[in-house]
Amino acid sequence: MQRYHHLLPHLQTLLEEARFLEKRIREEREALSAMVPLPVYWRRVKCGKDKCRRCPHGPYPYTKEKVDGKWQWKYLGKGWQPPEGLTKPEVFRKRLARYRRLLERLVEVREKLAEVERVLGDH
Repeated sequence: MQRYHHLLPHLQTLLEEARFLEKRIREEREALSAMVPLPVYWRRVKCGKDKCRRCPHGPYPYTKEKVDGKWQWKYLGKGWQPPEGLTKPEVFRKRLARYRRLLERLVEVREKLAEVERVLGDH
């Protein structure tokens, strides 16, 4: 066991990083669950009048929703304002990517810890 004494600082560093990552993952998970991503599309649309010279009109806020397996546009209404807590999709995607990177790193750290434990356990 004495000849593996040099692994102890490495083991300690890995354990600290694992604890740090677990804490950050919990924080990111809580932040993600509090976000309400809503993709809003600003579309210009035709009014349908034959002699309208101002078409297309807008832009107007729409979102997409799935109805009977098909995506349909849903008009959000005149004067629509984003609800409290609305998160832009790109902000949500960035946060989700950061969360996934943390998870991947934690898997790497745990694999290294298991490797060190195997080395220490074998001798």
